[in-house]
Amino acid sequence: MMLMLTANVLMAKDIRTLVVTTNPQMHCPKCENQVKNGLKDLKGIKSVETSVADQTVTIQYNAKKVSEEQIIQTLDGIGRKARKLADGEKVAREAHECSEKSEGGDCK
Repeated sequence: MMLMLTANVLMAKDIRTLVVTTNPQMHCPKCENQVKNGLKDLKGIKSVETSVADQTVTIQYNAKKVSEEQIIQTLDGIGRKARKLADGEKVAREAHECSEKSEGGDCK
């Protein structure tokens, strides 16, 4: 019985939430997909939700497998400088006009 309790404690997940904004900002579904695809292979990531309107990336992750620093470095590595947001912090969305449009009208 004691062995089972010890195993449960060792296997417990430490699920946390990290909310960041990126620079350059996200302006379209392609931007959102770049962020999501950049994080998809990082071990410990449980979910990634993006919001162009709020300029946020909300990441659920297992802190026993990946750190905030690793997540931020991964985003930096795909050309999206990430900054952790304080609770309740709002980000102003910058005006953006794409110089190149795809067939669907989104940024290329």
